[in-house]
Amino acid sequence: MDQLSALPKTILHDILARLPDKDAAKTIALSKAWRDTWYSFPNLSVCSRDFFTAHEVPEGKDYRFNKLDILIDYVTKRLMRLRDQGLAIKEFKLDFTNLLDPTRCSHIVDRWIQMASESGVEVLELRQCGGYTWRNYSEDDWYDLPLCVIEAKSLTKLKLAGGIRIGQEFLNHSMKFPSVKVLSFAHVIFTHEGIIEHFISHCSLIEHLTIKYCNVYNHLGIEDPPVERTFRLKSLFLNGLQKLKEVDIEGIQEVHVDSPNLENLFYRPLDFDAPCKLNFDSCTNLRCLRLLRLGSPAIADKWFLKLFSNNPFLESLKLGYCTMSERINISSAQLKALELCHCSNLKELNIDAPNLLSFEYADYEEPVISFLSGSDQLEVSVSTILDFRHCVNLREFIQNIPQKILASLSLVISLPFRGDTYPPALQVSSTPPSFKHLELRVHFVPNNEAVYGPLMNFLLSSCFPKTISFRYDLVYTFIEFFYEMLMGSKKGECHCSSGNTKCWWHALKIVKISCSFMTDQNADFKAMLDASYKEKSITFSLEM
Repeated sequence: MDQLSALPKTILHDILARLPDKDAAKTIALSKAWRDTWYSFPNLSVCSRDFFTAHEVPEGKDYRFNKLDILIDYVTKRLMRLRDQGLAIKEFKLDFTNLLDPTRCSHIVDRWIQMASESGVEVLELRQCGGYTWRNYSEDDWYDLPLCVIEAKSLTKLKLAGGIRIGQEFLNHSMKFPSVKVLSFAHVIFTHEGIIEHFISHCSLIEHLTIKYCNVYNHLGIEDPPVERTFRLKSLFLNGLQKLKEVDIEGIQEVHVDSPNLENLFYRPLDFDAPCKLNFDSCTNLRCLRLLRLGSPAIADKWFLKLFSNNPFLESLKLGYCTMSERINISSAQLKALELCHCSNLKELNIDAPNLLSFEYADYEEPVISFLSGSDQLEVSVSTILDFRHCVNLREFIQNIPQKILASLSLVISLPFRGDTYPPALQVSSTPPSFKHLELRVHFVPNNEAVYGPLMNFLLSSCFPKTISFRYDLVYTFIEFFYEMLMGSKKGECHCSSGNTKCWWHALKIVKISCSFMTDQNADFKAMLDASYKEKSITFSLEM
């Protein structure tokens, strides 16, 4: 017998808990000891899609000897064995996509949840179908959460996702979840708007809350099909949750959060074009704020002043796809991480954050960015698109960022609008700004060597990175041209304008090429290019 089998059951269970679900299940084939360990393992994770697809679910009434019976028999026996041995169930995770049959399977799932609740389940995760796909299901395919869930007093984590419906009976019964710390509803259907707040209010110890694109079902509606009787949850009020630390809310237009100990908040409204309302004024302990797709009203200086005034401990701020004023001033002594991604209208950004360690900017436009103060450890990463019409602004944009803090620049090279539109010749009057890394995502460059030389000359006259990595689709010729250009067989045009200032070509000393997928870094370039095909990435290290 192997030495591991002799270890105490608690240690063996801990080993199984650290394995992927499928690998843990395979241990029953190792020995009788491992088989017994598996059947006493208090974590049960089942995905019906591992047993069959939707096309394999039988339509007739003869269910004997089919995969569905195997699944039902397996889950039932596992739960009964744990219950009969008096063992508590720590985790019960069930993805029953393709499983439900309104004539049979719903009450079986109800029974499983009942057994898990009676066995002191701590983690309960249920998924009926992924993402928006529940809207393609009929009302009969929705799964009604059984009321026995309220009997699970040991529950610490409850996650519901997909076509799961929570009925009005939850409003009419006294319920209390004294131990729940993590609560997540994603694409869940409620039969009354007040159920979700009623449910949350009975989780007095909740620390992490996730609400994503939940819906309200109007059972009195006459629309056909019934799925058309649903509408998105319009508002959410979170009050009196003293332990709440993290909130992630998507798909609700109006949200009010009153939780004095909240540390992390992520919010994305349903409709970008419609006005949204987010009130978290009482959350003065906030550390991290992420906002996505705020269209109206536009974010202006007053918003930032109020934000940092009300939240003196805010260290991380991330804004994505938000509408901004043309000129923004950000001033904070505590801010350590700032990220702006595709924020429209922004023309000028002034940052006064002496403790800022990381700034990430991504957009198709290049505003004037000024750092009035910053930490010595500050690193700046910029991602933008290189449109040949606007490439003359690239060097100016880069030069506005101090070289010592610009860590990386990511460029998507776009296709010129006309075949004769190439990057203009750039007269070099000073050493190009240097930084750590340039990532070129090559997707739209035409298969035309007449474009490659001017493009790379322009790029390396505008900036000089220590490393360049290419991420590409099928534009091999562009990368091969760049390799030959660096190695000297195709030097391209020189743009030196004085005897004292040399262009990048003259200053280049050493070129090294690496591919993370090859152990032999001395292999020839063609072999590296072939090895990088799957991940489509290859790196050049340059030294001036």
